[in-house]
Amino acid sequence: MSRKLTESINKISESVRNAGLTATQFRYVVKRVRVNLGLQIPKVAQVLPDYLTPAEVYHILNLAKETPDDALLIEFQIFTGLRINETANLLVQHLDWSEHLIKVVEGKGKKDRYVPITTNLQSKLLLFLNGRKTGYLFCKKNETKFTTRALQYRITYWLKACNFAKQLSTHSLRHTFGCLALAKLKDIKQVSVLMGHSNVKTTEIYAKIMLPNLRDDFLRLMDMRVQ
Repeated sequence: MSRKLTESINKISESVRNAGLTATQFRYVVKRVRVNLGLQIPKVAQVLPDYLTPAEVYHILNLAKETPDDALLIEFQIFTGLRINETANLLVQHLDWSEHLIKVVEGKGKKDRYVPITTNLQSKLLLFLNGRKTGYLFCKKNETKFTTRALQYRITYWLKACNFAKQLSTHSLRHTFGCLALAKLKDIKQVSVLMGHSNVKTTEIYAKIMLPNLRDDFLRLMDMRVQ
């Protein structure tokens, strides 16, 4: 940081302190100053994230079944949409088998939420746990916790092994869930709740991702002939 910039920050800080402005008032002042000076904050280009198609989901799960625990972890991420750190912190006692629900405790923003589990995935999880009713869902043999990075490594290993021509990461599985959920529910607000987004605008990106998949239906409808 340049000396000139540092001095400017110090002067502004002193002025705000002397004026006794609250955080909300200061935010308003900054906004008005930008408008008065014609200062524009450059917009960041929105790059649509990559996700897995149904065929690619089948391929990675089929490949990863060489290591069943990894295949289950990948399937869990795809069909629950949990953030990887949420999965790392998930306790067995936070799974409600009778209601087919996962309780995500203190997710992003320290917010709790519920996410449904499919019957198929729940059956696989129960077999995986083999009667264990406490502790972390995905844990080491001594039942100690896996780090978030360790779980990421296991997933990215198989993503790379698949050689997909996409920029994929662990978070891509969450994007895959978002696309699958939107395709089934057709309701962005419901998907937003499932994914724990604080703002539905964050979820709207999945509508943009899904646009190519809507192409055929759109063309078919637009090509209808009036009888």
